[in-house]
Order: sequence, then structure tokens, then C-alpha cells
Amino acid sequence: MDQWRIPQIVIRARRLVWLGLACAVIVLALLWARPAAAQDSLSNPAPDAACKLCHVGKDETLTLPSGEALDLGVDLAVLDQSVHGTHAAAPVYCTDCHRSRQRYQYPHAPSPVQTEAEFAADVAQNCQQCHTSAELHNPGHLQATDKSNLPNCVNCHGGHAVEPASTLAGDPIGTCQSCHQSYADERVQSVHEEVVANLGPDQSCQTCHASTPQSPDNQCRTCHSLLERELVLASGDTVSLKVDPTDIENSMHGFQVISGVQYTPLRCMDCHKDQEFYGFPHPAVDAETRRNLTIELQQICQDCHADIYDRAADGVHAQHIAEGILEAATCADCHGNHAVHDPDEPRERVSQTCGQCHSTINEQYGASVHGAALLGEHNPDVPVCTDCHGVHNIEDPTTAAFRLSSPNTCGHCHANSELMARYGISTDVFDTYVADFHGTTVTIFERQSPDAETNKAVCYDCHGIHNILPASDEHSQVIKENLLATCRQCHPDATENFPDSWTSHFKPSLEHNALVYFVDLFYMIVIPATVGGFLLFIGTDVFRRARERFGRKKERS
Repeated sequence: MDQWRIPQIVIRARRLVWLGLACAVIVLALLWARPAAAQDSLSNPAPDAACKLCHVGKDETLTLPSGEALDLGVDLAVLDQSVHGTHAAAPVYCTDCHRSRQRYQYPHAPSPVQTEAEFAADVAQNCQQCHTSAELHNPGHLQATDKSNLPNCVNCHGGHAVEPASTLAGDPIGTCQSCHQSYADERVQSVHEEVVANLGPDQSCQTCHASTPQSPDNQCRTCHSLLERELVLASGDTVSLKVDPTDIENSMHGFQVISGVQYTPLRCMDCHKDQEFYGFPHPAVDAETRRNLTIELQQICQDCHADIYDRAADGVHAQHIAEGILEAATCADCHGNHAVHDPDEPRERVSQTCGQCHSTINEQYGASVHGAALLGEHNPDVPVCTDCHGVHNIEDPTTAAFRLSSPNTCGHCHANSELMARYGISTDVFDTYVADFHGTTVTIFERQSPDAETNKAVCYDCHGIHNILPASDEHSQVIKENLLATCRQCHPDATENFPDSWTSHFKPSLEHNALVYFVDLFYMIVIPATVGGFLLFIGTDVFRRARERFGRKKERS
């Protein structure tokens, strides 16, 4: 049995020897056929081969004096996927970014940086060896007043996982928010969040924080065009904070050519000049109600419109505000705030503006002969509110002075022969009133005692104030059927034939009041003839006497 086993052991040993020799031959052959590059890598290792050999997969951290821990491990997969990976146009080694031989040679010298931020700033200095300097690449941050905590290359682009610039540009808001997430002022935080949420597809953080510093005016426009919120005052009133810049550009304060001179749009700070109040973040608004705020802001207008502002201060609206009637109109109520338009273009705008407060009167005006021509026919000749009441220095229409001067107000149009001729209206309407008992008395009062009360009828006592209708309209106060009721406003005892004594506003003629016309004609003939006859008789008598006296003197001589 033992004799048989020995040959088997020998055979197996021989096989193992031959197998070992074959493996050795294969290994030698592979080593001999190895590429030259691999041979070079062994003879000429990469500058950072030692760095990677030590730091790849390393689990240790370095604790800085600040207490922050720096991860000493490097993930080659992350590094390779970055812009500095193997696909880069030129190889980037660890020593290209970590250049300090004294600090990064092995064994490493103690790090002089105190914090992680200082470490990132130290590394970021090396980026400028290959890339544009920070002064040209990132001027926006460098224009900051406080330069003690400016971001650097690493803050935005990262360390080993450096993303391409296109990735950052694809999400500019997210890039900025990686640092700018908290604010000391809660108001700034909430406003910023709303502005960012309302940025359009072509807008980013650079809309507000451009590399070139924005003017205060552009800062105002940018922020308030994106805000949708409302300011809540102490009373609970709200004020919209949204401002459409096109409202200003298309307004009277926008691009204007006046007398051949090109005017550029007003800037926000031209009106809102208080830097302390309008600087950001804005201080709290003291006005308790929206109305108080509107009244306070009208002071702005006098900076440019001093003469108009002074006239308005003498008007009934300003007087009412001074008396505590805060509903009275201010500059903004009539003209608007940002969308200020020509108040007289189209002409209907005057009526619409006044109607915002005087709605009942505006309805009466709209149904009157004047309002129907203006609103229905767009007739520019008819009077609007400002023609009768004035523009800025509006008088109190309840005073005796306004009442006594009202015939002259009507006469601006009704005594204008050229204007009245367009519509076949006689100017006798005004002349006959001034010549009759009512008009003569009113004229005397206006000249001698303009503030004295008088019960003598003026134009609007008979024709109405805002509800004036054509004399032929069935609802007119001066039509024959309604005239008695009109007269009884002043003459309560007037009988039915009382209105017949009025010869109307027409001068006597064959068509109107023929009897009076003939009486006038009679006197026009008889009186001159009588007086002329007397003058002729006296003249001839004087001539005869003078002739006789001259004849007697001649005979004596």
C-alpha cells in the first residue's frame, strides 16, 4: 500500500511545480508587455499621488482653534465629477490649489488659520492663478461697505465638488441663497422672500444686486414693482406697496416734450426726498389712517408746484381739511399719485374726477344740457366743474360772494357772441338779465357789497344749478308749465298770471312780445321827434331873435 502511494505524491508535486513555473512565466510576460505610460507612472508619479494616497478614504478631521472640524478625507469620485476632474482641459492636481509647500508637505506644519472661513479664503487665493481675479469677476460683493466678511471663490463654487459656472447660472437664486438665508431685521427677511418669489423668468438676485451699483431710484422701482403686499396702518387701513414703473413713465411726470424741451421721468427720490424715512429698511409709518397718510404726502407737491399749492391752500378743500373735515380733496385725490395724467384730457376726466366725491351732483350734471353734450357728444365747448368753480382756489359756493358773482360765471359763455353763434343761442340771454330788475340789483350788490346777502334771483335760481335743462324740455324749471312753481320759490304769493309779466330773455321783437316791441318803437320815434321838434323850435326862435337884433343895430348905424 505504501509503495503505491509514493508515486502518486511525486506526480502531484511535479504538477504543482510546473503550475508555479507557468504562473511565473505569465506574470513576467505581463510585466514585460506593460504600457509605457504605466511604467512612467511608477517612475514619474503625479505631483499629488502622495496626497491622494494619504487622504483618499481618510476618516480623520482637523480641529481648528475655532472649534470647527475640517474633514481630511477626499472622495475621488466627487473630485473627478467636478470641473477639475479628469475631463478638464488640463490636469488639476491637489498641489495646484494647496500650493504652500511649508504647510502642505509631509509632515504638515500646523495650520495658521483660525476658522473654516479663513481656510476657504486661503485656498481661494490660489484660484486667481488660473481664473479671473475677484475684483473683475465679483465686483458686486467688493462694492459692499463692510468688506470684512465678503464671499470668496470657495463660498460660491465649492471646494472639491466645484460646479461649472453654467450650473450656478442655471439657479442663480439658489446660489445666492446658499449664503443669504437669514436677516437681522424680520421686515427685510419678509420683504426679500416676497421679492424673490415674484421674480420673473428672466430675473434673478442680480435684478436688485447688480455688479454695477443701482441708483436709489432703480432700487425703489425694482423692489416696489415686485411687491404685492399691503402696508397695514394702526387703524387697520391698508396701503398697497406695489408700484408699476410704467405708470410713472406714461404719466405727466414721465417723458414729456414741452415747448421743444425733452423732460425725463421724475425719479422716486425727486418726490420722496427724506433719506432717513425712505431709506431701506423703511421706518414705521406714523400715520394712523390711510387718509392721514394721503394728507401728509400732499406736502410733496409744493416742492415743484408752489404757486398752485398756495392757490389750493386758499380753496374750500384746504379750508375744510384745516377744520378737521379730512374727506376734502387733496392733490392725489384729483390727480393721482404715480399715474398722474393731464387733468383736462380728455375733457370728460374733469367731471369724472370731481364725481369721485360729488357723485350725486355728477349724476345731475350728467343728465343736464351741459353734461349730456360733454359725456354724450364729447363737446369741448360746454362748461365742466372747473369752469364754474375754479381749479385749485375753489370758492365756497354757499357764500353770498359766490352767489352774486354767479351771473358773470354764466356770462363767460353766454355773453360770448362767437361761442353762442355756433349753437344758435342769443347773447340777449345774459344782456336782458343784467338789464332787468333782478340783474340790475345783483350787479349793484356785487360792486358795492359783495358779501351782503340778497334775495334777488340769479341765473341758477331759475334754471337750476347742476341739473340745467334746455328751456324747451318738459322738465325744465323755466318752461311755461313749470315757471309759476319756479317764481314761487321767491314769490310765494304769485298768482297764475304772475309769470306772464315776464318778457323772458328775448329782446322785444315782432316774434317775441310784439306789443312791447311796438311800444318801444313808438317811444323810439315819438321821443326823438318830440325832443327834436322842441330843439328845432328853440333853435329857430333863437335864430329869429338874433337876426332881428342884428337888423336893428344895422338900421341905427
